Amino acid sequence: MYWAGQLADDISEMMRHKATPEPRAFEREDELASALAARDAAAWRQLFEEQYQRVYNYAYVRTGNAADADDIASATFVEAVRGIARFDYRGTPVAAWLFRIAHHETVDLLKRRKRTQAAPLDSDGAMHVRGLDHIARAGQQRELAEAIGALHEEQRNIVVLRLVEGRSVTETAELLGKSEGAVKMGQVRALKKLRGLLAR
Repeated sequence: MYWAGQLADDISEMMRHKATPEPRAFEREDELASALAARDAAAWRQLFEEQYQRVYNYAYVRTGNAADADDIASATFVEAVRGIARFDYRGTPVAAWLFRIAHHETVDLLKRRKRTQAAPLDSDGAMHVRGLDHIARAGQQRELAEAIGALHEEQRNIVVLRLVEGRSVTETAELLGKSEGAVKMGQVRALKKLRGLLAR
């Protein structure tokens, strides 16, 4: 479809020129979802500006590679453009739908490359990940990435969303489709395992 191709091109342009974010055009989630479905360029720009870095962070911590993270973030938004007609807003944040796309893109890439855990963080990509300094000093980032890679899927997602991206328990629960209690318990267990792995 022409509009999908055009939007994909626009997203690629935004990635190249990451301009200063514009004021939010859509404050309500239902309005944003409707505007995205209506192919509103301002809605897509808002989604990109608010979620691109988060998608990148998630992909980078999962893969440990800046180039892979860029590829996944780009593919996530392209797939979102292509699949927006199938998105049925029922109160769940648009970001949760986008996160599921990012998750599938990441899993597909790791399967293609036959990786079973996160690769060591490369030095260039580490500069782009916001939030890692809150849970590890610069000299520990490599060990942290390897430890996160050793967690099972659910715990890894919780750690990335809560500690790397700084999302709230409520946001994390919505993104993962779990209860807040399950997220809290998962975080406790994940941190306990991380402490054990990092103490070795």
